[in-house]
This record gives sequence, C-alpha cells and structure tokens, in this order.
Amino acid sequence: MRKILVVDDNLDYLELLASVLGKYFEVYEATGVKDALRVLGDKEKEIEAICSDYNMRDGTGLDLLEKVRQEGITIPFLLMSGDDDHVLKQKARLYGGDFCSKTDCDFIERIKALVKSET
Repeated sequence: MRKILVVDDNLDYLELLASVLGKYFEVYEATGVKDALRVLGDKEKEIEAICSDYNMRDGTGLDLLEKVRQEGITIPFLLMSGDDDHVLKQKARLYGGDFCSKTDCDFIERIKALVKSET
C-alpha cells in the first residue's frame, strides 16, 4: 500500500481526510509544517506523496512544498485550499506541486491519480 502524508491543522478535517484516504493508502498525519518535516525526516516511513492544506498555524503548505523541494524530495505534492485560487495553483506548479480546491467534487480521485502517476 502506498504511503501518503496528510497535513492540516484542522484536526477534524485531518481525521476525516485520513479516514477516507485510509481506504486507498497507508496514511500518516501531521498538524503543521514542522510536524510534517519531522514525519518526512523519518526515513523508515518512506512517504510517497504529500497532501497539505495551505493555511496552517505554523506556516503554509506552500512553505512546506518549498522546503521539501529544497531538501531534494521530489515526491508528488498536492496543495489544498478551501479557495480555488489561480495564484496558488501557479505557485504550487512553480515548485513542482499540484493544487486542488477542498470543495472539488473529484478531490479524492485527484489525490489517487497524483499518487498513481508517480508509480
């Protein structure tokens, strides 16, 4: 089973998303940028994709994407937001990530396709 890291500081949403994605992936959870970097630093977990919220208390998902790429980690990265923001889409793509609105009806399918595309 593929391993995915889900990052969101909204614990209710994090639990819901982890529960749904748990049907398809082995899910690891993080509640912010620092927590996500800690999980990624644990090489035994071998994370294969990241889905991160944009707005979090200790930074943004874009900050996380930038740090991940600076560390040479090239796994699929999906930046999520409640807003369908074209600027965020462009910035995510600049760092080799993708963007999806949390309100997108195909949200889960987009995550599955993103991870599958890297197999």
